[in-house]
Amino acid sequence: LPIFPLPNVVLTPNASLPLFIFEERYKQMVQDCLAGDRYLSVALLRKGWEQETGTPRPYPVAGFGRIVHATRVPNDCMDIVIQGMGRIRMLAFHDDQPYLRATVELLRPTYPPGDTLAEQADTMKRRFFDLLDLRRVSAPDLRTSLRLLSSPIDLVFFMMTRLPIDPYIKQDILQTASVAEQMTQIIHILD
Repeated sequence: LPIFPLPNVVLTPNASLPLFIFEERYKQMVQDCLAGDRYLSVALLRKGWEQETGTPRPYPVAGFGRIVHATRVPNDCMDIVIQGMGRIRMLAFHDDQPYLRATVELLRPTYPPGDTLAEQADTMKRRFFDLLDLRRVSAPDLRTSLRLLSSPIDLVFFMMTRLPIDPYIKQDILQTASVAEQMTQIIHILD
């Protein structure tokens, strides 16, 4: 899978991420993706990546998605939109192209046996609505979308995308396997 390592950006499932592509190696990566299945991963660079020698490596867990829109602009640059689809763990890196690639495995959320997490989901929703009310944000579309979501993992990623959270905290939530733990992390942030 092609890997697009970026500082300060975490791609979450179900989120759209617009990017402006201007570096030659990433223009090649996007062209290769468009000629193939359009899948790639956007991965957060590790803290302190600026001091690393050689090619900086991202965190091993990242979001992946599919390029759903691509427009060429002057200077052969591109505007693209990536639709987040899930999470992956990078098992091995490959430096055989101008851009980074990795062998990956798909990560699936884990749920406590027999627990629907409905109470935690309700708490998350209430706290999010409280935050909107406190900030006097009407956002009717946002409120409607939140009311309609029932899947705990979808709620986690919905809130992660919309809350102004430090990217390293988002990364921590993204790489947490347990949905119950992810929900607890979001509730603490909302508190």
